[in-house]
Amino acid sequence: MNRKYLVVAMALLLVIVMVALVYAYVTSNSNTFHGSLISPPKPAADFALTNQTRSTVHLSDFRGKYVLLFFGFTNCTEECPLTMGFLKQMHDRLGSQADMTQVMMITTDPTKDTPQVLGSFLSHFDPSFIGLTSSFNVLQNIWAEYGVTVLDNGETHTSYVYLIDPQGNLIATYPLLENADGITADLKYLLSGK
Repeated sequence: MNRKYLVVAMALLLVIVMVALVYAYVTSNSNTFHGSLISPPKPAADFALTNQTRSTVHLSDFRGKYVLLFFGFTNCTEECPLTMGFLKQMHDRLGSQADMTQVMMITTDPTKDTPQVLGSFLSHFDPSFIGLTSSFNVLQNIWAEYGVTVLDNGETHTSYVYLIDPQGNLIATYPLLENADGITADLKYLLSGK
C-alpha cells in the first residue's frame, strides 16, 4: 500500500516538473513588449509639415517603415536631447534594419525652431532623423490629434514617443525613455516579423 502512494506521489511530482519546464520554455521564448500597446491600433493622423531642408513632409510618405514620432524643442536641456540620444542608440543597434525605421521630431516651439535650427539640433544625433515645423496653428492641430499638451511656449510638453507601423497605424507609445533597451528590443522583435 505504501508503494502505491509512492508511485502516485512520484507521478504527480513528474507532472509538476514537466509543467514547470514547459512554462519556463514558453515564457523564455516569448517577447515582452516594452511600449504601451494600443489595442486595437488606430490610424495615425497624417500631416504636412516643413522639414530641416524646407521640404514638405507627410507622415504617409513613410508607409512601409516604422515611424518613431517625438514632440519636443531644440532649446530643451533635458528630456528632448536625452530622448533623441536614446533614439540614436536604438537606430545604431538596429544595424542594417535601421533603414526600415524613421525617427521624426515635431517641434513644440515653432517660434524658435526654424528648419535651420532643427537641422542643426538633429545633426548632433543622426543625419537620417527628420525635424518638422510649421505655423503655430497648424502644429496646434497636430498636437491635439496626438494628445500632446504644449505649455509655456513649448517648453512644457508631453514626452511620449509614438510608434507608427508600416501601414500608418499608431500601435504603441513610450513614456519618457530611460534608456534605449526596451524600444530597441521592441523594434527588433517587430522587424523580425514574428
